[in-house]
Amino acid sequence: MRHFRLLVCLTLVAACLGSALPARGSPASAFQKGWREFHALRKDEDRAQYRSSWLEVKSRFQEAYRQNPDGSYAPKSLYYLGRTFQELGKHSYLEKDYRKAIDYFRKQLNRFPEHDWSDDAKLYMARIRLNHLQEQDAAYLDLVDLLNKYPDGDMRDEAKELLSRIDEEYKDRREGRGSEGSASSGQALRRMTKLQDIRHWSSEEYTRVVLDLEEQTQHNDFLLKNNPEQNKPYRLVIDLTETWIPDNMDSPLRIEDGLLQKVRIGQHRKSISRIVLDLQDLEDYRVFSLQNPYRVVVDVYGDKSGEQAAREQATKLPLQLQKEDVRGNLVEQLGLGVETVMLDPGHGGKMPGAVVNGVLEKDVNLRFAKILGKTLKEQGFKILYTRTRDRHVPLEERTALANSKKADLFISIHCNANDNTSVRGLEIYNLNLATSEDAAEVAARENSVSQKKISDLEVILTDLMLKSKIRESSNLAQDVLQEATQYGEQFYDLDRCETRQAPFYVLMGAKMPAILVEAGYLTNPTERSRLQKYSYLKRISWGITQGILAYKEEISRQARRD
Repeated sequence: MRHFRLLVCLTLVAACLGSALPARGSPASAFQKGWREFHALRKDEDRAQYRSSWLEVKSRFQEAYRQNPDGSYAPKSLYYLGRTFQELGKHSYLEKDYRKAIDYFRKQLNRFPEHDWSDDAKLYMARIRLNHLQEQDAAYLDLVDLLNKYPDGDMRDEAKELLSRIDEEYKDRREGRGSEGSASSGQALRRMTKLQDIRHWSSEEYTRVVLDLEEQTQHNDFLLKNNPEQNKPYRLVIDLTETWIPDNMDSPLRIEDGLLQKVRIGQHRKSISRIVLDLQDLEDYRVFSLQNPYRVVVDVYGDKSGEQAAREQATKLPLQLQKEDVRGNLVEQLGLGVETVMLDPGHGGKMPGAVVNGVLEKDVNLRFAKILGKTLKEQGFKILYTRTRDRHVPLEERTALANSKKADLFISIHCNANDNTSVRGLEIYNLNLATSEDAAEVAARENSVSQKKISDLEVILTDLMLKSKIRESSNLAQDVLQEATQYGEQFYDLDRCETRQAPFYVLMGAKMPAILVEAGYLTNPTERSRLQKYSYLKRISWGITQGILAYKEEISRQARRD
């Protein structure tokens, strides 16, 4: 009997210890799983209607937080717990869900007040109070607190705007100018954002649609599947909150170009504009936003069959394959060739880029791109440009042009800048997470955003990169740098030349190998002088051309070897 009791006790102790053990995996993996499920659920309108779906997502972030309440993923998990209940509230219309969201945002703020996302959490609290709980005074205090505690945060301008709207509404009501309905409902507390324009680029395999907005706002998207029996195409829906549509914006916009059939626009609710993309075909899509000015970008990819299927299969090759193996498989499956090159002179028009001692980056970029284009053309390449004169071309339009024109390579031309005037060198970038603080700083400058936004972008980028030729772009960057420096060093003392990786907006979504060339530092006196000379630009262009030829030759040589 004594032995039996001992066995029972040991069993109970083991059970207790077992229940106290941490969940499998790490806080990072739990958070990332929750992040993926959260954004997938926002796109799935059918599943999003069920409370259980959101509670399942909540459990992922709770797991990440509980495993390490003081770790680096703890503040992010609390933040996304707030976001999860905020989204749940939009579907349940229950006050308790919005209250729960505020509780989690408050907990994140109390425990991690210095975290980069804390000002975002504070702004979400104020938005919930204004838009869903009609608590104007509490929202006002939240916004004032945000400005006091985070005066340099990137939510500062939006907080100031919301405060000015509240002040204006209070003044109108006091003077008797406000509408009776708005005072009770709280609708007039927010000034609606105008949908200014809809731009698109479309081909048989790819479509990019850009929604230009007057100010930043929230967006939600979901997909309605096609129904051939009822003659209904795929419908991709994007809802823009607190947004209105001007009378002069036609609906529907009939496109009938490749994937995109038409775009329908309507005021879904009083404060929500709905954009519906009717699509001929669909394999996948991505929706993300860009800043300065604010716009929502929608990338749609057509069904992968034939050459597209082979191209997709090539991107799924094991990462451990050597460079030659990857290229050999690409050639074998695709008959890949390099014939058309899209050159992208960075900046232009109202965006001068770096300006040093009267030298404008946009001018150097354009001149350099034309010289490079002529050199490539002499070697038999077909050359396309994103711009051939001094005009502004939005970042999202540049990659879209390359995709819709089915370019084989995309090369964006820039000049660099640094506070340290001794820094110099030719740098070739490809799209990826930033590998150094310097790389993140360059990406932030080229993207016209803060370095904090670059950090936030890396989570989104992980998903966006699935549609980009990351490994092929890295191979191209290495070939171009090697040949350009080897040739250039015959004439110049080239220092600190290297390939790097960073999240550049202009390279996102590229369906072909894409690189960004920083031809030199305008802030370095020696390189600034060189960049203004035709001889230097011609020699660097020839070196880059040799790199592209080497890349093309390696592909052909591997094909012959196979």
